[in-house]
Amino acid sequence: MVHHVALPSSEYKVLELVHLKKSLTLEQVVALLPELSWNQVFKTVDELSRRGKIILLRKGFDYEVERVSPRQP
Repeated sequence: MVHHVALPSSEYKVLELVHLKKSLTLEQVVALLPELSWNQVFKTVDELSRRGKIILLRKGFDYEVERVSPRQP
């Protein structure tokens, strides 16, 4: 389980999902979080990606969301 303090609900949900699945398309994230609109998911994924919490990759016409690998010492 991913533990973060004071994260907005949408951020926590996306991080938890990516932690469990490792890699998903943006459309899979939207489908797995029906309580969030497509716009809420996209905004959340964009913000998390810009802060380095997840990786957002373009794969052809799709976007893929991946968890960030833990850094090795």
